[in-house]
Amino acid sequence: IEQAVEETAGLIMTYEGKPLEQPLFHSTSGGRTENSEDVFAAWVPYLRSVESPYEKEAPHFTDQQTVSVSDFIAKIKEKYSDCNIQASELPNQLKILERSEGGRVLKIQIGNKTLSGRELREMFGLRSANFQVSVEGQNLIFHTIGYGHGVGMSQWGANGMAKEGYTYEEILKHYYQGVAIEKLE
Repeated sequence: IEQAVEETAGLIMTYEGKPLEQPLFHSTSGGRTENSEDVFAAWVPYLRSVESPYEKEAPHFTDQQTVSVSDFIAKIKEKYSDCNIQASELPNQLKILERSEGGRVLKIQIGNKTLSGRELREMFGLRSANFQVSVEGQNLIFHTIGYGHGVGMSQWGANGMAKEGYTYEEILKHYYQGVAIEKLE
């Protein structure tokens, strides 16, 4: 680690000659990163969706979380009291409406409400907004891919690229599109 720090001392990433304001990163993309505007409000030119094929060793590449139907309904109604969901109709009242380029849920219909995948991820502590959901008996099962918001560099993807022989510069330029590595004057 010390050698890597010494060898890169004084180097910064820039975009159009300016230091990066948002060099975002996350644990595991699940195979593809996200465009910044699909997760956060702002479009950032160097935070584009890219393939991240070398992260299959990540401990949370896929995950499963179980939430009881009663807990799910209670939590949704706590925030949206006028949501018309019922346990007996729940399988028909859940529908993923839109996904991002990276695979994360942008919009999901729950009864008469439309929520973002990010909101559902936060409400239920899911590892990612890239999920499938199914109702099995008295439980909802969330199957997630990836861990984190998915924007910028995947730490497990970068690790996998390094193991494949990519240099730090190749890795950074892959995850942060159009950047340069420059000496800080």
